Amino acid sequence: MKNFDPKYNEIPKTEIHAHLEGAIRTATIIDIAREHGLDLPSYEVEELNPHVKVYDQWENLDAVLGAFGIAQRSIASPQALKRIAWEFFEDSARQNVRLLEVRFSPDWAFSGHHLDWDAALDGILSAKAKAESEFGMAIGLIAITSRSMGSQSCEKTVDWAIRHRDVICGFDLADSEARHPISEFARPVLRAKDAGLGITIHTGEDTPAQTVRDTILAVEPHRIGHGINIIEDMDVVEMVIERGITLEVNPWSNYLTHSVPTIESHPLKKLFDLGVRVTINSDDPEVLETNLNNEYRIAHEVLGMSFEEIKKSNSFAVEASFLPEAEKQKVRGVFLQD
Repeated sequence: MKNFDPKYNEIPKTEIHAHLEGAIRTATIIDIAREHGLDLPSYEVEELNPHVKVYDQWENLDAVLGAFGIAQRSIASPQALKRIAWEFFEDSARQNVRLLEVRFSPDWAFSGHHLDWDAALDGILSAKAKAESEFGMAIGLIAITSRSMGSQSCEKTVDWAIRHRDVICGFDLADSEARHPISEFARPVLRAKDAGLGITIHTGEDTPAQTVRDTILAVEPHRIGHGINIIEDMDVVEMVIERGITLEVNPWSNYLTHSVPTIESHPLKKLFDLGVRVTINSDDPEVLETNLNNEYRIAHEVLGMSFEEIKKSNSFAVEASFLPEAEKQKVRGVFLQD
């Protein structure tokens, strides 16, 4: 489903919801496995792809999350992480992405090989500096807590993110909301918010609108990851609009995780028409075999958004970015003229 059609590729873009762990090229997984002596089902790209990619709609979100195990094992060293990050930035630049936020879960991603978190971060920062210089991109980093790892992991991740808030611009809570509600994590999330980090929370993806309401009342995030099920409850839609909360929407991901029954039924345009600040993102581009161009194609050709509406969503993403205003202004002025 990757797309490089010029009518989408030439649009300057922002992406504010993409997971580094879901953006690892299959060939890179193989190279790292060979270098570090890691076992794989196959060392051929076409044979390994079915083990590391989701091509068709799965039963639910948890089933898709289980596909990330091989990717996690690929994060074998700070040097490997530097390569992974650089290649994602390179792939994004190829699609004319000019403002990019990438998120990662240190306690999950770095635990497979017991990486030192600071050394791993240095690998990402090295790739970031190179990409910003070579591609003229503005890149922000968001730290994630994986809900299934518990509140202590969340506290640890918040401590680390606050300590590195000069280079970490945001904090996210991801993983299975149905099993781990916001009430388990409100205290550390609010600590991150009080420390000046931008807050985005995965909610309302495979859970009802009520969970979005609960999340807003508990921590009032600046942004919401997914959030598409607010369409079920107009009171929650109005809450999101009134509080100026931006949704990070990922159409193809929502279809593959069965968060929507068909791609045609995705509520992206309905939410836009209602006045919700929606943005368009790829989520896990390699695992889900998509890219931002493909998400724009879906928005336009399947869901009926005009190019002007897509451009407006792009501007929502710039405005909602957690990057410092000076960094946003550089790309806003050069690439994202209103």
